[in-house]
Amino acid sequence: MSDPAPHGFLILDKAPGDSSARAIDPVKKRFGKRTKVGHAGTLDPFATGVLIVMVGDATRLSDLAMALPKTYEATVAFGRSTDSCDTEGRILEEADPGPGAPDDLDERVAEFLGEIQQVPPAFSALKVNGKRAYKLARAGEDVEIAPRRVTVHAIEIMHLAWPEITLRIVCGSGFYVRALGRDLGARLGIPAHLSALRRTAIGPFQADGASEEVRPMEELTAAAGFARVDLDETSALLLAQGRGVSSPEGVTGDQLAVFAPGSLFLCLARVEGELLQAKTVFSHARRALEARSPPATPGASLDRADTN
Repeated sequence: MSDPAPHGFLILDKAPGDSSARAIDPVKKRFGKRTKVGHAGTLDPFATGVLIVMVGDATRLSDLAMALPKTYEATVAFGRSTDSCDTEGRILEEADPGPGAPDDLDERVAEFLGEIQQVPPAFSALKVNGKRAYKLARAGEDVEIAPRRVTVHAIEIMHLAWPEITLRIVCGSGFYVRALGRDLGARLGIPAHLSALRRTAIGPFQADGASEEVRPMEELTAAAGFARVDLDETSALLLAQGRGVSSPEGVTGDQLAVFAPGSLFLCLARVEGELLQAKTVFSHARRALEARSPPATPGASLDRADTN
């Protein structure tokens, strides 16, 4: 028997060898086929660590979860490069990395701090001419992916055991750690690949906090910097209808988490002019609000508020 359908998220510590999709299969089985389950932020099969699993209406917050900064521990092995930039790919080049680390290793690592241009690996899920890059690469086709701007908030050498180094990296969305190993090797003039990768945190959510407990959706919005707004029952119903309501005094901005009485997390919203407008209404919360209150306007339809 599956558990009652919740609306929240879990923190998993993914094991090596599993794809992210396979790693969440036990969660899907636990809650049954009628409950939406997804993950925010894919990990490669050889990688381990934090995977945020979204359940029920929390799946609509996946973009917020993926935008949180991510912390990694990555081991770069020098002396060999591969087409996948990790241990699972075909060897492209081998060279003697030398008896010790280059004198400018610290300086080359520091060059990746801040906003940088990065070319994602050919073995990635990005689309090239409508097809996944990794499928083209596996078929032996040349894959050209345009560089894009990504952000590295912090990077440091944690451990040096030449010809390997372990880095701690805090980065923004869209950053490929496999590409960092490739590019660091290129700057040092030594072929390199990633030999190990562990995601230790996504935002404030740590690998050592992994559990089967379903955490409330508002923990995600708080981590993403959304301000909480509490409304009375009538205003909450109007907002659930897709209507604007007067913004409470002092409330501004476009990152607002709105709650109905009883701490019912109703929607994401923004202030436009002097009105509070819903962006994403959670259907389970809307139904709960309808069940306990008369419609704010006779005959009004609430279904239209379900879209972003």
